Amino acid sequence: MVLVAFWCISGCSVNTGPNPLVDPPAGDQILEVDPAPKNNQGMQALKYGLVWSFTSQQFGLGNVSDPALLELPDGTLRLFFKNGNEPQMGLMGFDNKIHSFVSNDSGVSWSLEEGIRIEVNSPVSVGADPDGGYSAWGWIPGSNGDALTRFQSQDGRDFTSVGGAVVDASTCIDIAGKPSTLLGDPQVVQLDGGFVAYAHDLAALQDPPFKRPACRLVSPDGISWEVDADGTFAFEYDIQSNPELYKNIAGELELWFPVDRGIQKITEIRTSSDGVTWAENEALSWMAPDPDRLDLSNGRKLLAFGGFDQRAGGLLALAEQVETPYSASRSETFDSVEWRILGADPAEIQARNLCRDVDETANLEINEDDDGLRVLYQSDAEGPGSTSCVFLLIGDSEALT
Repeated sequence: MVLVAFWCISGCSVNTGPNPLVDPPAGDQILEVDPAPKNNQGMQALKYGLVWSFTSQQFGLGNVSDPALLELPDGTLRLFFKNGNEPQMGLMGFDNKIHSFVSNDSGVSWSLEEGIRIEVNSPVSVGADPDGGYSAWGWIPGSNGDALTRFQSQDGRDFTSVGGAVVDASTCIDIAGKPSTLLGDPQVVQLDGGFVAYAHDLAALQDPPFKRPACRLVSPDGISWEVDADGTFAFEYDIQSNPELYKNIAGELELWFPVDRGIQKITEIRTSSDGVTWAENEALSWMAPDPDRLDLSNGRKLLAFGGFDQRAGGLLALAEQVETPYSASRSETFDSVEWRILGADPAEIQARNLCRDVDETANLEINEDDDGLRVLYQSDAEGPGSTSCVFLLIGDSEALT
């Protein structure tokens, strides 16, 4: 779920007791703040090119959001998403359930499938089970709180609930020591010792500015969950949307944080071999809200993400990892975006509001100087998404920034 206008990059860990998966020594509560990553302040290599995007209010759908990717053994791709209502826009009357698109060409084109895939009102995390079949996780409301619920499927299409439990999030605390109350949508991976998930604090009923942490959850069976406070990431800035936890084709874990540093809204990517010790290897120059990664059997590396514009609604977008000569930095306000670009010619630059499917190239001001290109976009509106959903697409690969 994208919480527009409330969207957190360095880490903080909270040690409160044993980790049920890795069982480190118990200790007193310690709050540590890692230094801000040095590579987040400058230019970032552009490594993802746009493949496909889909806007809200098409084909009888409402506000589309929160993509989740899955590949089947025959190469078929399925993209699950939430077909929601959106009070900010007056969009009402939709089922608020999980629907799906299907692709038979590695994500180049997609067809909407009929019906509801998962009977749940929250976004979901979806993946293949190591022993066969597929699992998804989402939140089901209850009188004692929302239960993090596991759903299973044999065909990777239709899922049914197999159980869940309410999660006490109070031991996941932010940089100021404030406990979490309501968690966002978890991203789940199965490891040898059990299941691990990351979900960010929604900061329910709180006022900005936010400094929401990412809470680490652990489970022996994917049904009963508890917070592993040792694994909390809490920063001096906000984790703005749901993170992504993904085990890539090389067996390495990736942890993606869409973060808000003020005028810099970027995506931080950490990697780990064990899910305990994390190294930050790279960052995207742009924020990928609600990111979802998938390595295909044919070698392609995909990234799905969302977005929101208050004039049009949510977004489903798909990008592919590409090699480019370009690097960029991006700074944005409520009504403008400024990019610095290296390695590109002015003729290679185009701009698009992906949430509205509107070409904004004519509204760019492009200047050349000794440091490359400086590109400015000025929006004719203010509000959530009036700039955050505007992207530069550079060169034949449509490299995103």
